[in-house]
Amino acid sequence: MTEFPDPPVAAPDTVIDGIELAPAEPPLSAEPALPAALSLPALDIQFADAACAEQSPGAVLDDLEEEVYAITVPDASPQEGDMVAGARLGQDLGRGWFVAADPAGDGPGLLYVRPAPGWADLAPHRLLPRWTALDGAYLVPDTAGEPVTGPLPAAEALPLWTELARLVFALEKQGYALTDLEPGGLLRTAGSELRLRFPPRVARIGEEIEPLLREGYTPPEVQSGGPAQAVSGVYLLGAVLYCWLSGQPLPPEGASALTLSGLRAPGLPQLLHRALAPAAERLTPTALMDALRQLGRTPAASYRVAAATTVGLNVDRPLNEDAFGHHLRQIDAEGAQVTCLRACVADGMGGMAAGEVASRAAVEGFLASTAPDMVGWVWEANAALLQALNGQDGGCAFSGVQIEGQSLQLGHVGDTRAYHASDGEVRQLTQDHSYVAAMVANGMMTPEDAASSPERNKVLRSLGSVRQPQEYYVQTLDAPLALVPGARVLLVSDGVWGEVPEQALRDLLLTEPDTQQVVDALIDLALDAGAPDNATALLIERVR
Repeated sequence: MTEFPDPPVAAPDTVIDGIELAPAEPPLSAEPALPAALSLPALDIQFADAACAEQSPGAVLDDLEEEVYAITVPDASPQEGDMVAGARLGQDLGRGWFVAADPAGDGPGLLYVRPAPGWADLAPHRLLPRWTALDGAYLVPDTAGEPVTGPLPAAEALPLWTELARLVFALEKQGYALTDLEPGGLLRTAGSELRLRFPPRVARIGEEIEPLLREGYTPPEVQSGGPAQAVSGVYLLGAVLYCWLSGQPLPPEGASALTLSGLRAPGLPQLLHRALAPAAERLTPTALMDALRQLGRTPAASYRVAAATTVGLNVDRPLNEDAFGHHLRQIDAEGAQVTCLRACVADGMGGMAAGEVASRAAVEGFLASTAPDMVGWVWEANAALLQALNGQDGGCAFSGVQIEGQSLQLGHVGDTRAYHASDGEVRQLTQDHSYVAAMVANGMMTPEDAASSPERNKVLRSLGSVRQPQEYYVQTLDAPLALVPGARVLLVSDGVWGEVPEQALRDLLLTEPDTQQVVDALIDLALDAGAPDNATALLIERVR
């Protein structure tokens, strides 16, 4: 390959082959020089450079300077040290609140210096502080107490939170929505009652509200503004409860189902999920109160029953003419709680041909009765007894009870007995329908004489001795008896109370924790005393 030399480059003002060349033109890529009269100001060039820098990643300019301009309009809002409505402003607490001395000299208080707060028109509520309107301000006495902070056990947080829910409910009834409150102003007083140090921010339902933000507490619809809604207060309360239970503010993105489930307080994760839901799906204040009532319902009353019976030691009594029975129906389901216990003891009439038939029939008739009340249940027991005897001679003394929830009703005829033990006291619920009891009541016999009287087994009333219901024949209670947890009801035949010393019976009811041990011990004591009669004891205890 033949190599050719590079052509010579002509320099300016060079003559080649007798021809003078003109100066070389600048390259096309070069920027033409501008006349001095058309040059750009330096400031404009700097901005152009800055624009280029923005278009060139990594370019850093140091030729821009920031200048902070001084505020030329003075701040007209009240400041610490100012006098407002005759009170000197102390510490600025924010959002229009100052610590201030009461102009009347009644001690320190809180002064609100912004105009026309919505809470000034609220009806009094026990959680709200009282306020006094001054000239251009509102004075609130400062509440003493400790701020409620978490984490708190659910059993401690829920009663306090319920009080807040009642406030939101009351606000809705007045036509107001809760839009903001000071979490640090939720105080627990010396009496462990909840109080608000500051009145809450409220707005009339349906009115446009100014957007605001308190991180971790403000409902989304309040952050964006718009018409005030009652459900906004429910969201705010949900954020408060979440903080109380977890010890942490509500995350900006809200609480996930997994986070709520970690609270380990059955019922509250579900409640918080509904309280913190979007506004269209959120609980209303009324629905919140219903949910709290459902959550706070006490477990269904629970009862324990123990019984024992013996024929005794009397050779003339080959059969046990006593009978007892009970049945319990209990339902504890969502929206339904039912506890119904029916129990009875019957003492067949001694010396009659069919006492054991009479007592058994009375028990079965009482337990199966569908009559509307206690008196009707006992008379249906009487009818069952008469039908079972079918003309034979027989009858029984009878004591029966029905417990619905915590309320006890009693039906009694004859000389069986019912005792109630509660709060360290034992009292007899029944009256003996017997000859010696009538003599004692009329002052013709002492209780000591009645206990040893040969007439003590004579009864004046019994089932089977009358065929038609008679008014006032069946003893009942004037009002249902409320049974508290730990209360006991003892039903016994006269073979127990007639042989066991009264004090021993009472001591067993009050001191022996095992219900079966109580009835077994009563039977043993009756046997130790000779057990001349059949002896039966049935004990009911409310355990929850």
